Amino acid sequence: MPSKPLRASATAAAVLAALALSQFAIAQSPSVATSTFTCNAAYVAVGSTTLSIPAADVGLPGFVALVAERGDDLAFLNPHGQWIYSRMPFAGEYRILNALPSSFQFDFCIPEPATDDYGNYRGLRCAVISGFAQGTILHATWGALTPEIEAQADAREATIQRANERLARLGRSTRVFDRQRFIESAVLRDARMKNPVVAGTVPFLDCTPPDTGGGN
Repeated sequence: MPSKPLRASATAAAVLAALALSQFAIAQSPSVATSTFTCNAAYVAVGSTTLSIPAADVGLPGFVALVAERGDDLAFLNPHGQWIYSRMPFAGEYRILNALPSSFQFDFCIPEPATDDYGNYRGLRCAVISGFAQGTILHATWGALTPEIEAQADAREATIQRANERLARLGRSTRVFDRQRFIESAVLRDARMKNPVVAGTVPFLDCTPPDTGGGN
């Protein structure tokens, strides 16, 4: 039975469990990710991470994600290039692709906390000096709807169907197999256990504009 395309419908709990950085198995991935950091023309500290995806997964539907870790603090880059601090993605907040490319580039500014005049936290803003984020470790990962996952879904569906036939003969309630949720959970599991790679560490950057004089 063919599966529906991967969609952003996994529950928030499934996404949180699948992308928990404390459970990442970094050493298993055959992929490579590299990051560069610099000051842009607007005197903002910025970065770029390029994730290579193995040929076996290129062209398959899936998703990519970039996550930042510093001690117990976590953040992720949403599809709009914004850092979301202190939690992991909810459904629809990771970048879903109809066909995974051979490489994917994440572009972002290096964040720092924004506060109001009273010192209250007001989210993140792009930093001129990267001191707040210095030492943050970036992790890049992806998940793909592979033939192996399709086969696992087929096997589970067949097992449940045989069990339901027995239950029906006994006059008992049958079980419902949510194929889409099974597939999404398996794709997210691979993103957590098989695919993550360390993409780099945020350095110290001072992008303060030069003093051009102009004073009296």
